[in-house]
Amino acid sequence: MLSRRHFTGLAAAAVAAGLTSTTRPAAAAVRYDDPVHFGSAYDACPPDPAAVVLGSPGFEVSADGTADATAALQAAVDEASRRGIANKLGDILGGVRDFPLGDGGGIVLVPPGLYRLSAPIDVHDSVRVIGFGRHRPRFVLAPNSPGYAGTAARDVFSFRRRPVGGPVTYANNDTFGSGLINLDVEIGAGNPQAIAVRFGGAQLCVLQDLDLDVGDGRAGIDHNANLIQRVRVRGGAVGLNAYAASAGWPTTLLDCRFTGQREAAIRTSNDAKLVLVRTVLAGAPRGVECVPGQFLHLYLQNCVLDDVAEGIVLNDSDQLPGAADPRIRNSNQLNLVDSVVRRTPTVLTLAQSGRRTPARDGGIDLTYGLRITDALSAREARADGVAMSQGAPDAGVLRTDVPELPPVAGWVSIHDVAARMGRTVGSGTADDLPVFQAAVDRHESVFVPIGEYLLAGTLRLPKDANLIGLHPRQTWLRTPDGTPYFGDPDRPRALVETSPGGRTIVHGLGLDTARNTPGAVNISWRSGPGSYLADIATQFVKWHPDDVAGGDPGYTYKGKHKYGVWVRGGGGVLSNVWSANGWADNGFLVEQSAVPTSAYELSIEHHRYREVVLRQVSGWRFFGLQTEDHIYGWQSQALELDQCHDLLFANSVFFRVATVLGPSPYGTGLRNCHDIVFRGNRGYRDKTPEFTQWGAAVADLRTGRTVPEPEFASLIIR
Repeated sequence: MLSRRHFTGLAAAAVAAGLTSTTRPAAAAVRYDDPVHFGSAYDACPPDPAAVVLGSPGFEVSADGTADATAALQAAVDEASRRGIANKLGDILGGVRDFPLGDGGGIVLVPPGLYRLSAPIDVHDSVRVIGFGRHRPRFVLAPNSPGYAGTAARDVFSFRRRPVGGPVTYANNDTFGSGLINLDVEIGAGNPQAIAVRFGGAQLCVLQDLDLDVGDGRAGIDHNANLIQRVRVRGGAVGLNAYAASAGWPTTLLDCRFTGQREAAIRTSNDAKLVLVRTVLAGAPRGVECVPGQFLHLYLQNCVLDDVAEGIVLNDSDQLPGAADPRIRNSNQLNLVDSVVRRTPTVLTLAQSGRRTPARDGGIDLTYGLRITDALSAREARADGVAMSQGAPDAGVLRTDVPELPPVAGWVSIHDVAARMGRTVGSGTADDLPVFQAAVDRHESVFVPIGEYLLAGTLRLPKDANLIGLHPRQTWLRTPDGTPYFGDPDRPRALVETSPGGRTIVHGLGLDTARNTPGAVNISWRSGPGSYLADIATQFVKWHPDDVAGGDPGYTYKGKHKYGVWVRGGGGVLSNVWSANGWADNGFLVEQSAVPTSAYELSIEHHRYREVVLRQVSGWRFFGLQTEDHIYGWQSQALELDQCHDLLFANSVFFRVATVLGPSPYGTGLRNCHDIVFRGNRGYRDKTPEFTQWGAAVADLRTGRTVPEPEFASLIIR
């Protein structure tokens, strides 16, 4: 059981792990034991020659906080953007949209130190700003900076879209791979309208390993893209202003801490879809609140609400605009699972009716919304409203399952291995596989700098090998087009393959299996417990019929492939994976796995027949799974389950774009499955609902039984 020593005084502030404030005294803090490591994720400078290093020639800056670093940092971001691979994504940014192509992308590396800012920094499309050092670098918005005390909010860091020849805008659904990683931001006094980060964008956009000390500023994070991980927000009126992420996808918060907000830790609007795992909300009048008139898809697991007057404030489902439509009414969903409340007298408040659900200190499990039990059976039943149970909390509620990257000091660059072999890599014409294979065979952690590398066969990772990049949209392993090695669809072969039962990390890479490779698989994942597949992209392409002419967004690519991500008996932790190789048979296939696995923020899109397929799988938990059927892929099934049991799907978004050409009978099809739990589900869209809504959410393909409701808070299949 969690002791009072662990959580008493969480409200004041979490213990700071980086440099102390230079502009005002740190808030009083009562220490508590936190099992999550919030130190620097990169202890030394990653050896990437393509990165821009702040402080290097042309980007000189004071690292002691005495001089303004705004111009130097912006220049470094601009240069990183110019250096990178153009963000074309097929033709999605051009073609019929007649929209200017994006600039490139890249990495800015920031040494440890204190950097003073006085104006917003635009983080351009596909640029990542990454701090390094034993202590993370710290950016401080100088006290009383111009423009931060008026009536309008103003950012310190802004995720932006910068098309060539077009206007600079906030990041949107055409913005991929941007990030702020391993650095701290502090808002000095006298900046009441300051927001630490305006975080927009789509797949692979991340906030990771940050401390945001907001003080008397407005907010820590405004808007939300894909993944927020190991981020601590202290102070501010609001910790996170959350909305529907770009194109309506979910946002996952992993191992985050929100403490000491003046109004609410998290405020939501515009159909936000949030998954919170092992996250603390403490010392605020409200933990999560939804603005009036909006429904909310909210899932919290292994979270802690401490010293929060009202834990969660939602709108009454039957009082929402359009609530006469059950699809709208059932879109208001709350799941609070295996979590802990302390000094939080009201865990749920319904705003219009004023109905309150009290809670005592201890473990809690609560659902609000439509609950379907014994689904697909003769005992199927429905209930609505609040269901709650309380008990003793799990002592390991905040213990993370996400592995840390190995220390940078132990990384060996693939370029250095090539030099020792008398070779070079990254030419785009020569086969780099011999160098890569030698590197992973000889070294535990191999680092792959930004670039494009050609592999004419399968790179096989030993059990203890780690393959690490920093940017999946700028660091590509590619297959030669048309190579016979990947030519047989009856003998699928992977570009990268891990060893059975290994404890492997593959991180920060793009995997491209070209066009005419009908037997190609982007990655075959066979690693076991303790392994980690994260920050991964496949090539981006939308399936379309062969008789469709090119020129439409994303459809000039024509090819054949086998699978995107193929898990064969493996598991571990999978996080922030984007499988959008639309010509593959499916984007994510798991077969014969009983490895306990957590899958966070997977985006599987654009396939013709099936997006996600699980066969003989148990013990997996999916958090924030997102699929997307598009215009020509309108017959695609979101999820196929065959002979599976003991699975959890938390706040899934099974999405169909407004341009799909026809209806689909069901989103999830099952055969011979039991003990399947869905908690939170998005399957309805109000644009052309006759096509964009699934005919049924779930169908038993053996008996023909279905669950018709596309939206529900809980669905349990025994």
